[in-house]
Amino acid sequence: MVATDGPQDVVLPWGISAADLPAALLDAPASARVYLLPDASVDGVAVYRDDAAGIVKTLRHRDVDIDFAVPREGRRYFSEFSAAVVVTTVCVAVVSTLTADLIKNIAVTTWQRARSALGADLPPEQVGEVRVTVKVAEIVRTDEETVIRGLEVTGRLADVEGLLQTAVSDPATGQLLPVDPSGPEGTVE
Repeated sequence: MVATDGPQDVVLPWGISAADLPAALLDAPASARVYLLPDASVDGVAVYRDDAAGIVKTLRHRDVDIDFAVPREGRRYFSEFSAAVVVTTVCVAVVSTLTADLIKNIAVTTWQRARSALGADLPPEQVGEVRVTVKVAEIVRTDEETVIRGLEVTGRLADVEGLLQTAVSDPATGQLLPVDPSGPEGTVE
């Protein structure tokens, strides 16, 4: 765990493997795009909250390069999720090294997700006080290997961007793990 500014802020590695990610992400071209990971998986089908499509459209309108991690034909939308579940954890992936711009886009994505779940009537100051966990899978490919780093930060929504910057710069959470292509479904060594 990394020390942070807030008394209950937590920055940890996220134990995600290639087998946990949609296969399309492992083959996606490197870019500054943020991929929204599914909220759940039911019988191998990616499940997103029913407002996810609107969130992605809103973020694109605000110049955030974002897409679903799962193609349209492989995902479903359900409204059985409570706001607390969605606000509590937001999972995204990037197929690139995390940059300041990507971190900002992840923070904006998390803010929009929380705002959508909590409703437009809640003042922005109260939205910023909501505690969230953001899980980020960073996928980096070279000619020789594919590496994955999972980062998990928990804190006030208003602090997400700073917590992610801390996670990226900390040697304890900064290690990228190579994917073993001969392992089951490309597991991380």
